[in-house]
Amino acid sequence: MRLPEDRSGQIYTIEGLVASLILLSVLLFILQSNSIIVPQTERSIDMKLYEKAGDTLICLDRSNNDSWSEWQPLESYIAAWDGNYTLPPTGVQPNMISLDSDINSMLPDQVLYNLDFIYYDTTNTKIDRYVIYHGMPGDNSVVSSRFITLNQNDASSFWNTTYSGNFPHVVEVKLTCWYL
Repeated sequence: MRLPEDRSGQIYTIEGLVASLILLSVLLFILQSNSIIVPQTERSIDMKLYEKAGDTLICLDRSNNDSWSEWQPLESYIAAWDGNYTLPPTGVQPNMISLDSDINSMLPDQVLYNLDFIYYDTTNTKIDRYVIYHGMPGDNSVVSSRFITLNQNDASSFWNTTYSGNFPHVVEVKLTCWYL
């Protein structure tokens, strides 16, 4: 008995092997290029908090461009800052109470936060000042920051006397958040 000379079965077999190799290489590429985050892991919770913190600063920064916004612009808080800062254990600067209220309304419940203003003085010394301090951040804290540029006509007397006309000046607003 003789076998048929039809070679289409071999082609289908080779096609199946090539397709499986392509699928395996795509799967390997995807697994190595991204870190996979399962929805219930601690890292995904931290990422969500990081996004919320960043969105809070963006909303506060964007509010000066939107006439419908209910929040005062972040730049106006920084410009009106009197240079006083808060020392631990807890506290909010008196002229930052409304900023504290705005941030608190944007972040989820059970989240504590600190807000720092970071800037360089005239001798190029980095200065980090707490303006809102709600406690010591935990191990799973996230930090989001935003850079705000102050011009001379926007700034308060603190900025004008500190920098004596050296404007524009950049202030980093650092928001550190963590769950209770």
